[in-house]
Amino acid sequence: MTGGYKVDPAALHVGSNDMFNAIGEAAVEFMGHEDGLAGAAPGWVGSSQLALGELAARWELRHDQHKLRVDGLGSHVAEAMFSYATNEDDSARDFRSLRD
Repeated sequence: MTGGYKVDPAALHVGSNDMFNAIGEAAVEFMGHEDGLAGAAPGWVGSSQLALGELAARWELRHDQHKLRVDGLGSHVAEAMFSYATNEDDSARDFRSLRD
C-alpha cells in the first residue's frame, strides 16, 4: 500500500459519538411526529384515517431501519478506532521489544 492512511483515533471517536447522538435526536423528532399524527387521527375518518395509520406505520418502519443502519455504522467506526489504537499499541510494543 503506497502512501498509507493517516488515522486520527480521536476524530473516529467523536464521529462515532456523533452518529449515536444523531440516533437519539432522530428518535426525539420521530416521537414528535408520532404525537402529531396521533393527535390528528381523531379528525380523520374512514379511508383517510386508515391511510394516516398506514403512513404512520411506514414511517415507524423506516425510522427503525435508519436507526439500525446508523447504529451499525457508528459501531463500525468505534470498532475501527479501537482496532487501530490496539494495533498501534501492539506495534509500538513489538518495536520496543526489538530495541531491548
